[in-house]
Amino acid sequence: MLRRRATYQTWPFASTIPNGRRNLGRRMAPSTLLWLLLLGIGGRGEAHELPAFATFGNAQTRAFVKAWQPKPLPVSSGDALLPTSKERMKRYVRARILLEDPNIGCIASCDDAGFNVILCRFTKAEHSLLLPLWQPTVSDGRPKTFKTLAQWHQDKFDDARLSGGALEWTEDRKAWADAFDV
Repeated sequence: MLRRRATYQTWPFASTIPNGRRNLGRRMAPSTLLWLLLLGIGGRGEAHELPAFATFGNAQTRAFVKAWQPKPLPVSSGDALLPTSKERMKRYVRARILLEDPNIGCIASCDDAGFNVILCRFTKAEHSLLLPLWQPTVSDGRPKTFKTLAQWHQDKFDDARLSGGALEWTEDRKAWADAFDV
């Protein structure tokens, strides 16, 4: 009996879901992967329309989260983080904790609003969204990002369902509900 192998990557350089398979993503530096995604360059050199999505494994996700870390202001006294940076810091700390699980990777999104990383628990049956790391300019576009992500996911992954039920933050759950008029 022949069984169809599920593919868990969208571009040849993107990492697969953590399952032990080797691929080109392990040989490229995460910063290179980030720039290729931002530029919208596919594995064959063709340009992709925005928004663009790609999946990445745990190691690449750790590099994205590290680059997303808020930077405190260089002040000698007082509050060193801007108000928006405080929420980013909370999300950053939670992301670092979640990434201790090797089954956590991310779906990266690149659109007009910027580059967003959505932490995701990957299993064969379900890709469960956990914690989006949004750019500050994306607050109004979150439902749109979720809706286009769901459409992209349905096209790319026949045998795994995308779920937003495990989203940890209230505003993310609201954006997921708004995306699908729930």
